[in-house]
Amino acid sequence: LNAMTDPVIPAKAVEGLMLKAFIEQTVASGLFWDALLKCHLFVPISDKPSDADNDEEIPVLLGVGSGGELVVWLFTSPEVMEAYTERKLAYREVPAQSLLASVSDSEHDVVLIGPDGLTLSLHPDLIATLADGKVPEPADEQLKTIPKQAQIHVGPPSVETKPLEERFKTIFEGMPQVLEATFLQVADDAGPRLLLGLRLKGGGDENGLREVAAVVARAAEGILEKGKTMDITLIDRSLKAAFEKWGKPFYKCD
Repeated sequence: LNAMTDPVIPAKAVEGLMLKAFIEQTVASGLFWDALLKCHLFVPISDKPSDADNDEEIPVLLGVGSGGELVVWLFTSPEVMEAYTERKLAYREVPAQSLLASVSDSEHDVVLIGPDGLTLSLHPDLIATLADGKVPEPADEQLKTIPKQAQIHVGPPSVETKPLEERFKTIFEGMPQVLEATFLQVADDAGPRLLLGLRLKGGGDENGLREVAAVVARAAEGILEKGKTMDITLIDRSLKAAFEKWGKPFYKCD
């Protein structure tokens, strides 16, 4: 990401315009978007990023929407980030236009979060306009405010999973309904844990998942470290993109 050459507008000034434009409605929203293009935004990242050279390979802290969908969080300042998430998170500071350009093709909703819980969901067309350095017209903004949602950190497994993989492979070979299995690491308010993602024949349902989960739970006894937990879900649900990006696949039915 390249640094912008224009002078950077302080976060407090941008946040003040954000409140005036979308809460008090005492200034035109165009003034805010113009200021946004000249400021830096802040995106939360893992406090233990990978050694990959590609920024996209660094696990980021994502929001989770009311429907379980992943959400890209962009904050106007570190203070807003801490107040919103109620945690001190590692983050990266990036020129707004560059950051918006980098998320313009994201498959997730992109949300801009400012002071006092002001949260704007940015339409892809609006992001594209801003990424081009243009100030959108009011009719082109296509904004909506959304409530604060849960937070989840996703990334590759940080613990040794080979003993579990070997045990589960043996089991899944005798369970034709299991088509694929992969591990992911997740962390939220409940703490960090392994997540076993499964793809079941016919897409699977809650009953099918519970049946496999019961077998997996028994098989994990004596292998999963004391005090460690593991959840089970279907790969094709809300974390599908995370499994594709950071998952560690270990079983696939021939």
